[in-house]
Amino acid sequence: MLKRIITGAVLVLILVPALIYYNTPATPILWALIAAISVWETAGCVGLTDAADTKGRGLTVLLCALGAAFPVVQYVVGGGSEVGVKYAPILLVAAFLAVYLLYACGVFGFIKPNLSPLSELFLMLVYVSAASVSVVAITQSAYGGLILPIVFLGSWITDSFAFFCGSFFGKHKLIPKISPKKTVEGSIGGVVFCGIFCAVYGFVIDSVTELSVNYVALLITGLLLSVVSQIGDLNASYIKREHGIKDFGSIFPGHGGMLDRFDSVIASAPFLYVLSRFCTYFS
Repeated sequence: MLKRIITGAVLVLILVPALIYYNTPATPILWALIAAISVWETAGCVGLTDAADTKGRGLTVLLCALGAAFPVVQYVVGGGSEVGVKYAPILLVAAFLAVYLLYACGVFGFIKPNLSPLSELFLMLVYVSAASVSVVAITQSAYGGLILPIVFLGSWITDSFAFFCGSFFGKHKLIPKISPKKTVEGSIGGVVFCGIFCAVYGFVIDSVTELSVNYVALLITGLLLSVVSQIGDLNASYIKREHGIKDFGSIFPGHGGMLDRFDSVIASAPFLYVLSRFCTYFS
């Protein structure tokens, strides 16, 4: 637990300056790393990074580079261009929704997809690239610096309160075959507290700035984003269960790999990008 807390504190120290300097090259560079490492972890999960498999490792390196390129290209193309901010990520987000729903169907037992290693790697490339592009596109939109924290804080508030509410009140298992420790009560707690957080976040912005805040939009966004975040977490658990592994990696002591730590954020980012195109949170 101590190792987990220390790692979490270090991540916060990295996140704070990243949010402060949100509309600088720091954001696409950070997400290029997240995307590349996530693709590499997936390749390891399906056995394509074995030392003896030179072709698999070569393909993985190529796809990691491609994943890293997406947020950088969005930063260059979308910067200063409303057309770039609005429409450049649309195709990737649409593809992300297809992958997200495919994983979710597996989580809830609607289908049993027969995924080959290469198709799994491609799916993760689309999944993570859509998230990285969405984050950069959010930073390039109006009030992006105020909207962006919701991606991270909303996901982590959901995770934290789902854990605490589940620990204290959990009696009914959510999807035990996928994630044995998650409970219905914990899931509801995560949704409720994420909605409350977004409303409180709006109140803070309202108090320290002269902006008008759309509390209803923030509350609804918090509730929806929490559901999306939790399914994103379950999607990652589904992949791990399919391959019989506990964590995707060990880059974060006590937390696992990049996908273990950012699974909820990766799922939330494209949804928040879409919602931010239709909702006016601040004016």
